[in-house]
Amino acid sequence: MTPISRSRILLVEDDPDDVWILRNLLGDRWDGPFELVHVELLADALRCLGASKIDVILLDLSLPDSQGVETFLHIHAHAPQTPIVILTGLDDRAAALRCVQAGAEDYLVKGQVDDELLVRSLRYAMERTRRRQAEQQLQTQTEEFRTAREIQQKLFPSSAPELPGFDLAGALYPASATAGDYFDYIPMLDGCWGIVLGDVSGHGMGPALVMAEVRASLRTLAQLSPEVGDILTRTNRTLTAERHEFHFVTLTLARLDPQSRRLRYASAGQRAFLLEPTGKTTILESTSPPLGIDPGLMVPCTEDILLPPGSIVAFFTDGLPEAESPRQGRFGHQRALQVIHQHRQLPAAEIIERVYETVSRFIAPQPQHDDITIVLLKAE
Repeated sequence: MTPISRSRILLVEDDPDDVWILRNLLGDRWDGPFELVHVELLADALRCLGASKIDVILLDLSLPDSQGVETFLHIHAHAPQTPIVILTGLDDRAAALRCVQAGAEDYLVKGQVDDELLVRSLRYAMERTRRRQAEQQLQTQTEEFRTAREIQQKLFPSSAPELPGFDLAGALYPASATAGDYFDYIPMLDGCWGIVLGDVSGHGMGPALVMAEVRASLRTLAQLSPEVGDILTRTNRTLTAERHEFHFVTLTLARLDPQSRRLRYASAGQRAFLLEPTGKTTILESTSPPLGIDPGLMVPCTEDILLPPGSIVAFFTDGLPEAESPRQGRFGHQRALQVIHQHRQLPAAEIIERVYETVSRFIAPQPQHDDITIVLLKAE
Protein backbone atom coordinates (compact mmCIF):
# COMPACT_ATOMS: atom_id res chain seq x y z
CA MET A 1 0.00 0.00 0.00
CA THR A 2 1.43 3.36 -1.05
CA PRO A 3 1.74 5.75 1.91
CA ILE A 4 -0.15 9.04 1.71
CA SER A 5 2.27 11.92 1.22
CA ARG A 6 2.37 14.61 3.89
CA SER A 7 2.17 18.27 2.85
CA ARG A 8 4.73 20.48 4.59
CA ILE A 9 3.58 24.10 4.91
CA LEU A 10 6.03 26.77 6.05
CA LEU A 11 4.17 29.60 7.81
CA VAL A 12 6.26 32.78 8.10
CA GLU A 13 4.26 34.97 10.50
CA ASP A 14 5.18 36.92 13.65
CA ASP A 15 1.66 37.70 14.95
CA PRO A 16 0.76 34.96 17.52
CA ASP A 17 -2.97 35.54 17.07
CA ASP A 18 -2.75 35.02 13.32
CA VAL A 19 -0.60 31.91 13.86
CA TRP A 20 -3.22 30.44 16.20
CA ILE A 21 -6.03 31.17 13.74
CA LEU A 22 -4.18 29.70 10.76
CA ARG A 23 -3.06 26.60 12.65
CA ASN A 24 -6.63 25.81 13.67
CA LEU A 25 -8.07 26.76 10.28
CA LEU A 26 -5.73 24.42 8.43
CA GLY A 27 -6.32 21.68 10.98
CA ASP A 28 -10.06 21.88 10.31
CA ARG A 29 -10.04 22.38 6.53
CA TRP A 30 -6.94 20.67 5.13
CA ASP A 31 -7.91 17.42 3.43
CA GLY A 32 -5.12 14.96 4.21
CA PRO A 33 -2.03 14.76 6.44
CA PHE A 34 0.04 17.90 6.74
CA GLU A 35 2.79 19.42 8.86
CA LEU A 36 2.80 23.13 9.70
CA VAL A 37 6.29 24.55 10.25
CA HIS A 38 6.13 27.98 11.86
CA VAL A 39 8.84 30.66 12.04
CA GLU A 40 8.63 34.35 12.90
CA LEU A 41 11.68 35.74 11.09
CA LEU A 42 12.78 35.81 7.47
CA ALA A 43 16.24 34.61 8.52
CA ASP A 44 14.71 31.55 10.21
CA ALA A 45 12.60 30.84 7.13
CA LEU A 46 15.68 30.86 4.91
CA ARG A 47 17.46 28.43 7.25
CA CYS A 48 14.43 26.16 7.31
CA LEU A 49 14.22 26.08 3.52
CA GLY A 50 17.88 25.15 3.33
CA ALA A 51 17.52 22.32 5.84
CA SER A 52 14.35 20.52 4.76
CA LYS A 53 11.83 20.11 1.96
CA ILE A 54 8.86 22.48 2.02
CA ASP A 55 5.86 22.05 -0.28
CA VAL A 56 4.38 25.55 0.01
CA ILE A 57 5.17 28.80 1.84
CA LEU A 58 2.51 31.00 3.46
CA LEU A 59 4.23 34.35 3.87
CA ASP A 60 3.50 37.59 5.71
CA LEU A 61 5.33 40.57 4.19
CA SER A 62 5.71 42.50 7.45
CA LEU A 63 8.25 40.71 9.66
CA PRO A 64 10.58 41.96 12.39
CA ASP A 65 13.62 41.53 10.11
CA SER A 66 12.07 42.36 6.71
CA GLN A 67 9.31 44.60 5.38
CA GLY A 68 7.21 44.82 2.21
CA VAL A 69 7.85 43.35 -1.22
CA GLU A 70 11.53 42.80 -0.42
CA THR A 71 10.44 40.07 2.02
CA PHE A 72 8.98 38.08 -0.85
CA LEU A 73 11.89 38.80 -3.19
CA HIS A 74 14.42 37.52 -0.65
CA ILE A 75 12.62 34.26 0.06
CA HIS A 76 11.74 33.65 -3.60
CA ALA A 77 15.38 34.14 -4.63
CA HIS A 78 16.42 31.62 -1.97
CA ALA A 79 13.80 29.00 -2.98
CA PRO A 80 12.66 29.78 -6.55
CA GLN A 81 11.09 26.33 -7.04
CA THR A 82 8.91 26.48 -3.91
CA PRO A 83 5.43 28.00 -4.37
CA ILE A 84 4.71 31.07 -2.23
CA VAL A 85 1.27 32.36 -1.24
CA ILE A 86 1.36 35.81 0.36
CA LEU A 87 -1.07 36.49 3.23
CA THR A 88 -0.48 40.00 4.50
CA GLY A 89 -2.16 43.02 5.99
CA LEU A 90 -0.59 45.16 3.25
CA ASP A 91 -3.50 46.02 0.91
CA ASP A 92 -1.37 47.50 -1.88
CA ARG A 93 -2.29 46.78 -5.54
CA ALA A 94 1.13 47.87 -6.80
CA ALA A 95 2.87 45.56 -4.33
CA ALA A 96 0.51 42.72 -5.27
CA LEU A 97 1.20 43.16 -8.98
CA ARG A 98 4.96 43.30 -8.41
CA CYS A 99 4.92 40.12 -6.30
CA VAL A 100 2.79 38.18 -8.79
CA GLN A 101 4.95 39.34 -11.70
CA ALA A 102 8.05 38.25 -9.78
CA GLY A 103 6.68 34.75 -9.13
CA ALA A 104 4.21 34.72 -6.22
CA GLU A 105 1.40 32.22 -6.73
CA ASP A 106 -1.18 34.41 -5.02
CA TYR A 107 -1.50 37.63 -3.00
CA LEU A 108 -4.14 37.55 -0.26
CA VAL A 109 -5.01 40.34 2.18
CA LYS A 110 -5.86 39.54 5.78
CA GLY A 111 -9.48 40.24 6.56
CA GLN A 112 -10.48 39.85 2.89
CA VAL A 113 -10.19 36.04 2.58
CA ASP A 114 -12.15 33.19 4.10
CA ASP A 115 -10.89 29.74 5.03
CA GLU A 116 -12.05 28.13 1.78
CA LEU A 117 -10.19 30.65 -0.38
CA LEU A 118 -7.00 30.32 1.65
CA VAL A 119 -6.92 26.52 1.53
CA ARG A 120 -7.77 26.51 -2.18
CA SER A 121 -5.00 29.02 -2.90
CA LEU A 122 -2.40 26.89 -1.10
CA ARG A 123 -3.51 23.72 -2.87
CA TYR A 124 -3.59 25.36 -6.29
CA ALA A 125 -0.11 26.79 -5.70
CA MET A 126 1.22 23.30 -4.98
CA GLU A 127 -0.51 21.79 -7.99
CA ARG A 128 0.69 24.50 -10.36
CA THR A 129 4.25 23.97 -9.16
CA ARG A 130 4.02 20.21 -9.67
CA ARG A 131 2.69 20.84 -13.17
CA ARG A 132 5.50 23.25 -14.01
CA GLN A 133 8.10 20.80 -12.74
CA ALA A 134 6.58 18.08 -14.91
CA GLU A 135 6.69 20.43 -17.89
CA GLN A 136 10.36 21.16 -17.24
CA GLN A 137 11.14 17.45 -17.21
CA LEU A 138 9.33 16.99 -20.50
CA GLN A 139 11.20 19.91 -22.02
CA THR A 140 14.54 18.20 -21.48
CA GLN A 141 13.46 14.62 -22.15
CA THR A 142 11.17 14.54 -25.16
CA GLU A 143 11.61 15.08 -28.85
CA GLU A 144 8.24 16.85 -28.98
CA PHE A 145 9.62 19.83 -27.10
CA ARG A 146 12.62 20.08 -29.39
CA THR A 147 10.25 20.11 -32.33
CA ALA A 148 8.07 22.71 -30.59
CA ARG A 149 11.09 24.94 -30.16
CA GLU A 150 11.91 24.74 -33.86
CA ILE A 151 8.33 25.70 -34.72
CA GLN A 152 8.29 28.54 -32.22
CA GLN A 153 11.55 29.98 -33.52
CA LYS A 154 9.87 30.46 -36.89
CA LEU A 155 7.35 32.81 -35.22
CA PHE A 156 10.06 35.29 -34.26
CA PRO A 157 11.30 37.78 -36.88
CA SER A 158 14.49 36.68 -38.62
CA SER A 159 15.51 40.30 -39.15
CA ALA A 160 14.30 43.82 -38.45
CA PRO A 161 12.77 46.02 -41.14
CA GLU A 162 14.97 48.70 -42.67
CA LEU A 163 13.60 52.01 -41.43
CA PRO A 164 15.12 55.26 -42.76
CA GLY A 165 16.69 57.15 -39.88
CA PHE A 166 16.46 54.25 -37.43
CA ASP A 167 18.38 51.13 -36.43
CA LEU A 168 16.09 48.45 -34.99
CA ALA A 169 17.18 45.08 -33.57
CA GLY A 170 15.93 42.43 -31.18
CA ALA A 171 16.98 39.09 -29.72
CA LEU A 172 15.42 36.41 -27.52
CA TYR A 173 17.55 34.18 -25.30
CA PRO A 174 15.31 31.36 -24.00
CA ALA A 175 15.93 29.71 -20.65
CA SER A 176 14.39 26.40 -21.75
CA ALA A 177 13.21 24.51 -24.82
CA THR A 178 10.23 26.78 -25.41
CA ALA A 179 9.93 30.44 -24.48
CA GLY A 180 7.12 32.49 -23.00
CA ASP A 181 8.80 35.70 -24.17
CA TYR A 182 7.86 37.26 -27.49
CA PHE A 183 9.05 40.09 -29.72
CA ASP A 184 7.93 41.12 -33.15
CA TYR A 185 7.92 43.85 -35.79
CA ILE A 186 4.49 44.31 -37.33
CA PRO A 187 3.65 46.43 -40.41
CA MET A 188 0.78 48.76 -39.51
CA LEU A 189 -1.47 51.18 -41.34
CA ASP A 190 -0.12 54.38 -42.94
CA GLY A 191 3.44 53.12 -43.30
CA CYS A 192 4.00 52.76 -39.54
CA TRP A 193 5.59 49.83 -37.73
CA GLY A 194 4.55 48.11 -34.54
CA ILE A 195 7.31 47.09 -32.14
CA VAL A 196 6.20 44.36 -29.74
CA LEU A 197 7.73 42.94 -26.57
CA GLY A 198 5.80 40.46 -24.43
CA ASP A 199 6.22 38.02 -21.56
CA VAL A 200 3.74 35.26 -20.69
CA SER A 201 3.75 34.22 -17.02
CA GLY A 202 5.30 30.85 -16.30
CA HIS A 203 7.42 28.52 -18.40
CA GLY A 204 6.89 25.60 -20.73
CA MET A 205 4.46 24.64 -23.44
CA GLY A 206 1.45 26.46 -21.98
CA PRO A 207 3.01 29.95 -22.08
CA ALA A 208 4.46 29.22 -25.52
CA LEU A 209 0.98 28.46 -26.86
CA VAL A 210 -0.42 31.62 -25.28
CA MET A 211 2.41 33.59 -26.88
CA ALA A 212 1.51 32.18 -30.30
CA GLU A 213 -2.11 33.22 -29.78
CA VAL A 214 -1.08 36.74 -28.78
CA ARG A 215 1.10 37.03 -31.89
CA ALA A 216 -1.76 35.99 -34.17
CA SER A 217 -4.14 38.46 -32.52
CA LEU A 218 -1.76 41.42 -32.74
CA ARG A 219 -0.86 40.79 -36.37
CA THR A 220 -4.52 40.55 -37.35
CA LEU A 221 -5.68 43.59 -35.40
CA ALA A 222 -2.77 45.74 -36.63
CA GLN A 223 -4.27 45.57 -40.12
CA LEU A 224 -7.62 46.82 -38.84
CA SER A 225 -6.74 49.64 -36.46
CA PRO A 226 -3.81 52.07 -36.04
CA GLU A 227 -4.60 52.59 -32.34
CA VAL A 228 -2.19 50.59 -30.16
CA GLY A 229 -4.39 50.88 -27.08
CA ASP A 230 -7.39 49.50 -28.95
CA ILE A 231 -5.30 46.61 -30.29
CA LEU A 232 -4.19 45.58 -26.79
CA THR A 233 -7.71 46.02 -25.40
CA ARG A 234 -9.13 43.67 -28.00
CA THR A 235 -6.28 41.19 -27.56
CA ASN A 236 -7.08 41.11 -23.84
CA ARG A 237 -10.69 40.20 -24.61
CA THR A 238 -9.50 37.25 -26.67
CA LEU A 239 -7.19 36.03 -23.90
CA THR A 240 -9.77 36.31 -21.13
CA ALA A 241 -12.42 34.60 -23.27
CA GLU A 242 -10.08 31.62 -23.68
CA ARG A 243 -9.60 31.50 -19.87
CA HIS A 244 -5.97 30.34 -19.84
CA GLU A 245 -5.26 29.03 -16.35
CA PHE A 246 -3.09 31.53 -14.49
CA HIS A 247 -1.35 32.77 -17.62
CA PHE A 248 -1.26 36.55 -17.79
CA VAL A 249 0.72 38.54 -20.33
CA THR A 250 2.80 41.67 -19.88
CA LEU A 251 3.05 43.34 -23.27
CA THR A 252 4.21 46.57 -24.89
CA LEU A 253 3.06 47.61 -28.36
CA ALA A 254 4.79 50.73 -29.71
CA ARG A 255 3.78 52.38 -33.01
CA LEU A 256 6.67 54.06 -34.83
CA ASP A 257 6.08 56.57 -37.61
CA PRO A 258 9.49 56.78 -39.37
CA GLN A 259 8.48 59.85 -41.35
CA SER A 260 7.61 62.06 -38.37
CA ARG A 261 10.09 60.26 -36.07
CA ARG A 262 7.35 59.87 -33.48
CA LEU A 263 6.54 56.93 -31.25
CA ARG A 264 3.44 56.21 -29.19
CA TYR A 265 2.87 53.11 -27.13
CA ALA A 266 0.44 51.15 -24.99
CA SER A 267 1.84 48.88 -22.32
CA ALA A 268 0.12 46.24 -20.21
CA GLY A 269 2.30 45.80 -17.13
CA GLN A 270 5.67 46.46 -18.74
CA ARG A 271 8.11 49.37 -18.73
CA ALA A 272 10.50 50.63 -21.40
CA PHE A 273 13.25 53.24 -21.28
CA LEU A 274 14.11 56.28 -23.38
CA LEU A 275 17.85 57.04 -23.35
CA GLU A 276 18.44 60.58 -24.54
CA PRO A 277 21.68 61.75 -26.27
CA THR A 278 22.56 63.74 -23.13
CA GLY A 279 22.67 60.55 -21.07
CA LYS A 280 19.36 61.22 -19.32
CA THR A 281 17.03 58.23 -19.03
CA THR A 282 13.25 58.50 -18.95
CA ILE A 283 11.14 55.57 -17.79
CA LEU A 284 8.26 54.82 -20.16
CA GLU A 285 5.78 53.56 -17.59
CA SER A 286 3.13 50.91 -18.10
CA THR A 287 -0.30 52.26 -19.06
CA SER A 288 -2.37 49.37 -17.66
CA PRO A 289 -2.18 46.07 -15.72
CA PRO A 290 -1.22 42.88 -17.62
CA LEU A 291 -3.49 41.21 -20.16
CA GLY A 292 -5.44 38.03 -19.52
CA ILE A 293 -6.78 38.88 -16.04
CA ASP A 294 -9.64 41.38 -16.30
CA PRO A 295 -12.00 40.96 -19.30
CA GLY A 296 -13.12 44.59 -18.95
CA LEU A 297 -9.61 46.03 -19.10
CA MET A 298 -9.19 49.13 -21.28
CA VAL A 299 -5.57 49.79 -22.28
CA PRO A 300 -4.81 53.47 -22.89
CA CYS A 301 -1.96 54.71 -25.06
CA THR A 302 0.47 57.58 -24.61
CA GLU A 303 0.86 60.80 -26.55
CA ASP A 304 3.44 60.88 -29.35
CA ILE A 305 7.09 60.90 -28.28
CA LEU A 306 9.57 62.65 -30.59
CA LEU A 307 12.79 60.67 -31.13
CA PRO A 308 15.66 63.03 -31.99
CA PRO A 309 18.90 61.66 -33.48
CA GLY A 310 21.02 59.90 -30.88
CA SER A 311 18.12 58.72 -28.71
CA ILE A 312 17.54 55.03 -27.93
CA VAL A 313 14.36 53.28 -26.84
CA ALA A 314 15.14 50.09 -24.88
CA PHE A 315 12.61 47.31 -24.33
CA PHE A 316 13.48 44.21 -22.30
CA THR A 317 11.62 41.53 -20.36
CA ASP A 318 12.00 40.91 -16.62
CA GLY A 319 14.43 38.05 -17.23
CA LEU A 320 17.19 40.65 -17.74
CA PRO A 321 16.92 42.85 -14.61
CA GLU A 322 15.88 39.90 -12.43
CA ALA A 323 18.86 37.71 -13.39
CA GLU A 324 20.56 36.68 -10.13
CA SER A 325 24.24 36.62 -9.22
CA PRO A 326 25.32 34.29 -6.39
CA ARG A 327 27.20 37.18 -4.78
CA GLN A 328 25.81 40.44 -6.14
CA GLY A 329 22.06 39.92 -6.12
CA ARG A 330 19.95 41.02 -9.07
CA PHE A 331 21.35 42.45 -12.29
CA GLY A 332 18.82 45.29 -12.21
CA HIS A 333 17.61 47.87 -14.70
CA GLN A 334 20.46 50.27 -13.98
CA ARG A 335 23.20 47.81 -14.96
CA ALA A 336 21.37 47.05 -18.21
CA LEU A 337 20.94 50.73 -19.04
CA GLN A 338 24.55 51.47 -18.17
CA VAL A 339 25.77 48.88 -20.68
CA ILE A 340 23.51 50.39 -23.35
CA HIS A 341 24.82 53.89 -22.58
CA GLN A 342 28.44 52.70 -22.72
CA HIS A 343 28.01 51.13 -26.16
CA ARG A 344 25.43 53.47 -27.69
CA GLN A 345 27.69 54.22 -30.68
CA LEU A 346 27.53 50.57 -31.81
CA PRO A 347 24.77 49.16 -34.04
CA ALA A 348 21.67 48.10 -32.10
CA ALA A 349 22.29 44.38 -32.64
CA GLU A 350 25.82 44.66 -31.23
CA ILE A 351 24.60 46.58 -28.18
CA ILE A 352 22.16 43.75 -27.46
CA GLU A 353 25.00 41.23 -27.69
CA ARG A 354 27.06 43.28 -25.23
CA VAL A 355 24.16 43.41 -22.78
CA TYR A 356 23.62 39.66 -22.93
CA GLU A 357 27.33 38.92 -22.59
CA THR A 358 27.43 41.16 -19.51
CA VAL A 359 24.45 39.51 -17.80
CA SER A 360 25.77 36.03 -18.63
CA ARG A 361 29.05 36.83 -16.87
CA PHE A 362 27.10 38.37 -14.00
CA ILE A 363 25.07 35.22 -13.21
CA ALA A 364 27.90 32.73 -13.82
CA PRO A 365 28.27 29.92 -12.85
CA GLN A 366 24.50 29.67 -12.41
CA PRO A 367 22.32 28.85 -15.42
CA GLN A 368 19.85 31.31 -16.86
CA HIS A 369 16.51 30.78 -15.09
CA ASP A 370 14.22 33.00 -17.17
CA ASP A 371 13.87 34.04 -20.80
CA ILE A 372 15.69 37.25 -21.69
CA THR A 373 14.43 39.35 -24.58
CA ILE A 374 15.84 42.72 -25.64
CA VAL A 375 14.68 45.09 -28.38
CA LEU A 376 16.49 48.36 -29.14
CA LEU A 377 15.38 51.21 -31.37
CA LYS A 378 18.13 53.72 -32.20
CA ALA A 379 17.31 57.06 -33.79
CA GLU A 380 20.09 58.09 -36.17
